[in-house]
Amino acid sequence: MKKGLLGVWLLLSIGVFAAENKSRLVVGITINHFYPEWLMIYENDLSEGGFKRLFSQGKKVMADYRYLYTQTGADQATIYTGLLPSEHGIVAHQWYDRLRNRRQDNVSDGKLTLLGEEGNGLAPDALQSMTLGCVMKMNNGFSKVYSVGVNGEEAVLSGGSCANLALWLGEHTGKWVSSSYYADSLPGWLSDYNARMESDFFIRRGWMSLGDEGGNLFALKLKNRVGLSSGFYYDLAQAKRRYDTYRILKATPYVNTLVTNVAMELMKNERLGVDNDPDLLALNFSCLDYMNRDFGVYDREFQDVVMRLDLDIERLLAELDQSVGEGNYTVFLTFSEARELLPDELGRMRLPSGYFSIFKAVALLKSFLNLIYGEGDWVLDYDATQIYLDRTLIDQKGISLKDIQDKVANFLIEFEGVSRVLTAHSLVQGGSSAGVDVLCQNAYSQKRSGDVLYVLQPTWIPTLKDREDSYARYSKRNKVPLYLYGAGIPEKMPEVCPMTSLLPLLCNLLHIPVPYTVIP
Repeated sequence: MKKGLLGVWLLLSIGVFAAENKSRLVVGITINHFYPEWLMIYENDLSEGGFKRLFSQGKKVMADYRYLYTQTGADQATIYTGLLPSEHGIVAHQWYDRLRNRRQDNVSDGKLTLLGEEGNGLAPDALQSMTLGCVMKMNNGFSKVYSVGVNGEEAVLSGGSCANLALWLGEHTGKWVSSSYYADSLPGWLSDYNARMESDFFIRRGWMSLGDEGGNLFALKLKNRVGLSSGFYYDLAQAKRRYDTYRILKATPYVNTLVTNVAMELMKNERLGVDNDPDLLALNFSCLDYMNRDFGVYDREFQDVVMRLDLDIERLLAELDQSVGEGNYTVFLTFSEARELLPDELGRMRLPSGYFSIFKAVALLKSFLNLIYGEGDWVLDYDATQIYLDRTLIDQKGISLKDIQDKVANFLIEFEGVSRVLTAHSLVQGGSSAGVDVLCQNAYSQKRSGDVLYVLQPTWIPTLKDREDSYARYSKRNKVPLYLYGAGIPEKMPEVCPMTSLLPLLCNLLHIPVPYTVIP
């Protein structure tokens, strides 16, 4: 009931105000793996034209994803569809497809090809709803929709099925790539832009703190090597030779600069926001991507990420002022899979914490089920807090699915760090209205989710298989700041709102109907 009343209030409050402030361009900014408290910790170091401009001239709302574990991809789908994972279908990076007996990626499509380098293309076919871009183009055939991301997953899911183009950084070539889902070839301007090879420029430079740029690079390298430097230096050229991939740029703040640069080039060449047909540009930044756990939240590397990202946002806003005109565009900025404190950091505050290994737990679970039910591959797969059981085997053995789900739940709850375990039967049959159970229910898809879902204690973190493991990565921080700036933003905003309320707000700001797929 509260959600419904809040949604009505948002629609009514913005409907009148937006009539005189129609936006020609909506720019959505999502920052992955960001620790929102950094904006207060480094407030005095921020430029006046970056984050501070959004703070002082815009509106801040605490947005609630309203599901327990947030994750890149799933979060972008929620933002741009106005729906929960239980409804838009993106429950994780991957899930087990019982009909095809294999793991299914949320955007991969083996029938498509990459544009710009070799490989399989990506598509948003797993998304079960319209996105903001779809609604905009349905109501105005001249509207343009583009998305840019560090990784293909967030670029594809934020752009949706109606995007003119989704772009992400190719790991083999260091160039911006796309998928044949959107076009037969890359536009000419992008091919020319890729030929500049900006990625190589940053590789040659290496990563040092912003304050050390312009100094004696040789001395910095030497001091860093012998442990006498108060700063840091990472030799990206050496890392590129060793690993032979441009992925290393994703673990630096330079990747956000690359996203900003190509976004500004895109705005210029595709003429976004220059007429009365509203356009959408979805941007996805990252904070050290797959290496975001390698540093503590107070480490100098993360401070440098924040400082550089602040300057990138300042440049982006300045470009919007110049090319679109202040007062003619709208920006929203929020966070996906927000950074949590790690056990080492929590331990300094004497808080009980630790790493939970689902890999070890499942190994013991398999032995337990073999003892109870006999030899068999009872566990088909496990991923992102979910365990998939072999329902065909269970049926063949004449075992009650509910009973074995309960057995698994009772076994898992005994592990240290696990606070709650829910079964698919309880989520389908029962209805929750509050607490952790409803957060799990909002992320549960009867077709795509597992048989058992477990919940970790607030201070416990999942163990990763390795640094490349993206499937066990998620965040328990479901409430994050949402900043709104520019044309059409009402004077009064609620202090807290569901993240799913953002899409209706933007639709009314653009004077287009809220899609019927959005549940009030």
